[in-house]
Amino acid sequence: MSVVAERLQAARPRAARSLPWVVAIGPAAVVVIVLLVVPSTALFLLSFVRFDPLRGIVYSFTLENYLAIARSSLYLQVTLHTLRMAGLVTLACLVLGYPIAYFMARSKSRLAALCAALVVAPLFVSVVIRGFGWMVLLAREGVVNQALVAVGVFAERQQFLYTDPAVLIGLVHILSPFMILPIASVLRGVEPALEEAALNLGATRWGVFRFVVLPLSVPGIMAGAILVYSHAIAAFVLPAMLGSIQTKLMATMLYQQVLVAGNLPFGAALATVLVATTFLLLALVYRFFGVRPW
Repeated sequence: MSVVAERLQAARPRAARSLPWVVAIGPAAVVVIVLLVVPSTALFLLSFVRFDPLRGIVYSFTLENYLAIARSSLYLQVTLHTLRMAGLVTLACLVLGYPIAYFMARSKSRLAALCAALVVAPLFVSVVIRGFGWMVLLAREGVVNQALVAVGVFAERQQFLYTDPAVLIGLVHILSPFMILPIASVLRGVEPALEEAALNLGATRWGVFRFVVLPLSVPGIMAGAILVYSHAIAAFVLPAMLGSIQTKLMATMLYQQVLVAGNLPFGAALATVLVATTFLLLALVYRFFGVRPW
């Protein structure tokens, strides 16, 4: 009976056998094409047209937008500053979030469930509301300044708001769940017996973490790093609230070009450069570390 079934299965047309896969991925493919591929392609093509302050967008091919970016040291500095800020946010989320993820994955107490709830709960609060909360905390009359002056760290109140550290703190607070949850998910799949075996073979606690736990958690780290970095590099609302015009990031420059100056082609060129730089960094991660960032 099994031989007959195998022959019938082999006799089915290839298109009929592949039909369930088409039905399964078809809707998702349509959504990705309509909401991602088509807008990205349109944005890329828009970056090659001219902008005239009097006539608006002039649909004639030009490389002037990219040449203007290449000739200006300002946009190079803004791009590097954006990449550096996103890297610092990613590193801070990893350093602060890994112990929390390890506790969530390994602890058997009820505090682990409470910790998971505290990590997920801020995701249900608007970024704007959390931004206003940090503005209240970091203001000159805020709780942070009052506490630091009270304990004698500073003799007088400091200007924390509208600085790069304020933007860094706000982004770490908002994006840390995107680092914690993937790492915790991967750590839950690591068998505790591997750690016990390493300890029985004479390894120290630090050795177990360094040579067993940490390498096995690399997929979660990479997933979290990509999520945090991609959000941080394109963040606009929080840097605008906590950094104002003092913090020059690519997202704020895009806002100025598109919504203030109305120069859509130049804004499209800036967005294309930012996306291309991000993909280049991901390719370098795969090339030098041998880890696929997808």
